Amino acid sequence: MISCSSDDSVSPGLSTLPEVALDRHYQAIFEAAEKSCGAPRVYRHRLLSEAHDLLALCQLSGRLQVLWLDLAVGLRAKLSLEVPVPCLPDPVGPLQVARCALLGLLYPQEAIVMPLPGHAFVRILAPRPVWLGCVGPDANQMVCLGPSLPPGIPVIEIVLMTYGALSMQSTLINVHDPAGVANAEAAVWWQCPANACRIPLSREPFLRDEVPHVP
Repeated sequence: MISCSSDDSVSPGLSTLPEVALDRHYQAIFEAAEKSCGAPRVYRHRLLSEAHDLLALCQLSGRLQVLWLDLAVGLRAKLSLEVPVPCLPDPVGPLQVARCALLGLLYPQEAIVMPLPGHAFVRILAPRPVWLGCVGPDANQMVCLGPSLPPGIPVIEIVLMTYGALSMQSTLINVHDPAGVANAEAAVWWQCPANACRIPLSREPFLRDEVPHVP
């Protein structure tokens, strides 16, 4: 289960994302996505706002990149996130920790008005195989961010929750949790004292202090 609480959620940098002026690179991505936006008028403004804030977050964080963005059907993006990602390619071998995750993000139109399952938004494209209780062990590697997420949850909050989950800053490991886990075997592995001492994999906040905020 993933905790939604984070110091980043109240950071002045994040609270001012709508006012951030995108640089030339991200403005070009935004304009291309805007042209592709096929959402009904009732959803269009919200999806454009989410796209802007996601791109602004890239400028502020120093650890997130938007590699591809499309608004034709909801918001779809391919993201590169600098975060430690535990992998266990050999069940009897040592844990390996990658330094970056390639993510597929899907924010469908209906997420604006109705709750959706916590595994409906993010999948890990690379690395493989991720070894976490909140990540499915199949080829899709969907990240479970809880039993469900509330309607209208911002995209940047989903990104922050994913960062907390992968870095194990906000993951509560409990195989008996009523919300369940995506990979029970991995959850049990992390409960072992010899492995639990690794948690969290990083204590770095999402926003880096040395990255200047865009006025």
